[in-house]
Amino acid sequence: MALLNGVFNTSMNPAELNTRSFAGTLLRLFPNGSAPMFALSSQSGKSKAKASTHGYFSKTMTFIRTTSPAGDLVGATSLTVDSTVGMTVGMVLHNPRTRENVLVTAITNATVVVVVRAFGRVAAAAINAADVLMQVGTAFAENSARPTARQLATTYIPNFTQIFRNAWALSDTARASLAEQGYSNVAESRKDAAMFHAVDIESAMIWGQPKMDTTGSQPIHATQGVIDAMEQYAPGNTNTAGPTTTFAQLVSLLEPAFQFSTDMSNAKTRTLFGDSQAIKVINDVGRASGQVYITQNETSFGMNFTKFKFYKGEVNIIEHPLMNGLGLQGTALVLDMPALKLAYMDDRDTKAEEYGAGGKIVENGTDGVGGSLTTELAVELVNPYSCALIEGLTAAV
Repeated sequence: MALLNGVFNTSMNPAELNTRSFAGTLLRLFPNGSAPMFALSSQSGKSKAKASTHGYFSKTMTFIRTTSPAGDLVGATSLTVDSTVGMTVGMVLHNPRTRENVLVTAITNATVVVVVRAFGRVAAAAINAADVLMQVGTAFAENSARPTARQLATTYIPNFTQIFRNAWALSDTARASLAEQGYSNVAESRKDAAMFHAVDIESAMIWGQPKMDTTGSQPIHATQGVIDAMEQYAPGNTNTAGPTTTFAQLVSLLEPAFQFSTDMSNAKTRTLFGDSQAIKVINDVGRASGQVYITQNETSFGMNFTKFKFYKGEVNIIEHPLMNGLGLQGTALVLDMPALKLAYMDDRDTKAEEYGAGGKIVENGTDGVGGSLTTELAVELVNPYSCALIEGLTAAV
């Protein structure tokens, strides 16, 4: 044991000794509890909301890719394509079928581009209908003028904060009474309130919809959850499984979540939250796609998959108690966790207030103790395209 000299500072405490946020405490004490997404948000960072109207901005990288609707001859230099949106002079386009590269020299209109054919080692070839032309870089002459500036479109996602409140209360007689095995009724009541608070936040994070209601004497507002954000901004990432699901079909259902990534240092990992039926189907798919060998000295058998791996990356599988409790059947929510953040109002990150205990002010003069938890936050899903929703998982083939 070492002795420390000088001014005490925060580095002198082990990280485990420091008080955690409400979400961080849930992750440490109840990693498999009813609010796993809210608990994990303590690891994915948070931002600050400065007003109850809390919109945020999202950008998604766009790659230039178009197709030829009818094809063009070997000598054609004006190519007809589905769209020239995003193209600029100086781009090099590549035809994967013929391996020919072409250099864009002019954009005629929304569907016609002028090019230099055979811009590379591979000779020009006829372009067939439905051939793909994709950008593979840019090329400019020496001492060339600056090219046309390009920007990624910024999408403003309007949203609001939501106030969550849960209370606990006991008569002072109940406070003074000990429950079985010496447990405190106060501690139990506090714990119940905390669980209700966490579940309320978790539910809004998943299914919430944005709303600002000013019809009453005081405004009441609700935040947008991840499913509503996905369905509004990335509707193609919501899909329904068939009556039975194969390995290949499961891959197709997961692929939309891997087309874009929020954190390129961890671009190949997603987290799947599902109800028991969805998790069962995924486990059955895994079992049906492999072989099981049982030897004589085995005292247990079966397979329990916690990860799903395929060519795009890795999916961590978590059974969500809330989805089970609400009676969902065959629903799986796939999240790119770095895309999910919670924006808290100042001094509204789960504030606890108590009355009547330990000499605190008695509320309304009642002979009792109690308190409340209050949190005000907005959900931010900064990259809806990196997530997916799968519904209708019924059975594996």
